[in-house]
Amino acid sequence: MDDRFGGASARGYNQGFGSISGEFIPAILRAARVSLGHRMLDVATGTGVAAAAAVDVVGPTGHVTATDLSPAMLDQARERLGSVPNVSFMVEDGQSLTFPDGEFDALVCAMGLMLFPDPVRGLSEFRRVLRAGGWAAVSVNTTPERAFATRVDAIIGRHAPERAAMAGRYFSLGAAQLLRPLFEAAGFQDVEIFTEIRHFPFSSFVEYFRPIEEGQGPTGQAFAQLPASIQEAVRIDTRRQLEGDAAIGGPINVEVEILFGCGRR
Repeated sequence: MDDRFGGASARGYNQGFGSISGEFIPAILRAARVSLGHRMLDVATGTGVAAAAAVDVVGPTGHVTATDLSPAMLDQARERLGSVPNVSFMVEDGQSLTFPDGEFDALVCAMGLMLFPDPVRGLSEFRRVLRAGGWAAVSVNTTPERAFATRVDAIIGRHAPERAAMAGRYFSLGAAQLLRPLFEAAGFQDVEIFTEIRHFPFSSFVEYFRPIEEGQGPTGQAFAQLPASIQEAVRIDTRRQLEGDAAIGGPINVEVEILFGCGRR
């Protein structure tokens, strides 16, 4: 299994980036039409940010099943949600789900589909486990310049070509003309594609980059494995990208754009 989602990486993601990804969760829950009493499946739950928000929406009569391919990520989700009675956790491959047909009322996959080897196969599985009329929704990155942490992965890929392919996967579905045909190929109806933009202020580039310097999350782990000379080049390029015309060492504003896709079975 890819160690980008191993123990240290999973803990770091939770600490450094969970709050950022949480800003976009209400949109994906709305897109999946998650409602009171629903049985919802969260594919690639990561540290359980979407599952935690969904619990409040489905209420005590509903149920959230949180799944992830990475046991380490699922451990973090359990830590976040372990005391909640109407949540269950399962290690699952999103491309080969073990659930029966029509098991769920709604399904979400936040920031995971672009990493699937075969996204259409994954979406086809999403559709299979939904009841008739149920909705699935996904979110993905758009471009490196409008990503939060994975913009650094793109810069790493420029300085360390052996990492370029992995960095490219983060942005492989980042346009409507790429994402919509996948939903349609999987058999979804009434497909909708939309974006949301958020801005995250930091007092300085140093504040933004500190979690990555500390090796938090998959991006921080990738950065930590680089030679010192390449680390410095990545740091300089990232700083130049984020500071732009702003004063060196002054406040920065990180713009993040997320693309959402949803469809009805």
